[in-house]
Amino acid sequence: MRKAVLVTGASSGVGLALCKRLLEEDHELHLCLACRNRSKAEAVREALLASRPLAEVSIVQVDVSDLQSVFRASRELKQRFQRLDYVYLNAGIMPNPQLNIKALFSGLFSRKVIHMFSTAEGLLTQEDQITADGLQEVFETNVFGHFILIQELAPLLCHSDSPSQLIWTSSRNARKSNFCLEDIQHSRGQEPYSSSKYAVDLLSVAVNRNFNSRVWLFHQKPESLNPLTKYLSATTGFGSNYVMTQKMDLDEDTAEKFYQNLLELEKHVRATIQKRNHQS
Repeated sequence: MRKAVLVTGASSGVGLALCKRLLEEDHELHLCLACRNRSKAEAVREALLASRPLAEVSIVQVDVSDLQSVFRASRELKQRFQRLDYVYLNAGIMPNPQLNIKALFSGLFSRKVIHMFSTAEGLLTQEDQITADGLQEVFETNVFGHFILIQELAPLLCHSDSPSQLIWTSSRNARKSNFCLEDIQHSRGQEPYSSSKYAVDLLSVAVNRNFNSRVWLFHQKPESLNPLTKYLSATTGFGSNYVMTQKMDLDEDTAEKFYQNLLELEKHVRATIQKRNHQS
């Protein structure tokens, strides 16, 4: 039976390179490209199949900065798949920094001018747009949209004999966790088990533009990995790639609080969308 792999943000950049490498590792995968731009995804699909004709490559259109799009894509995926073996939450954005002219001129005539030019502190600003869901675009794209996606895909991810592997790579972090049924039960108000472990995934913010660690994680057993550890790509001076580990700078209490906040936000957003759909 083919392994099924879902990759968000798969039509360009690291996501596209990751798809190519995954097909090199297993050329009979069923690879599902979760992309915002369907025409770009179609072109990528054709190119992937041209090089790996034994693979099965499908597309689901989803914009993780739009929860209506996330819900539609989730329904489509649940109709297509009985299970997903691996999910790479790769899609992410970063706003372009802008020079703050007002801060520049005021800083020129202050005692902090040397500090300002040596650190650029206060000179650059980033404007984060607000989405149709009323959330900051970066937060919804990199974190909350993916959070809702995996909540919706719970039936495809939770299997007592072999849980799916959730690989959170948004914000350029590559690590892997065991996506357990107990985590979903906790999110539905049932007996808690390990929600802190799951929330740690959502707090990962390591900058990592390489994907070697992501491919390495594809071959690891979840029980061998530490949920409080980042798995990062690195290269030796001689050009050899390897995976390094780094302990996350957070505690489980903070992770638990963040997880609870996400659950509260989920309830609020779902109620708002339901009310909006009812009115229309």
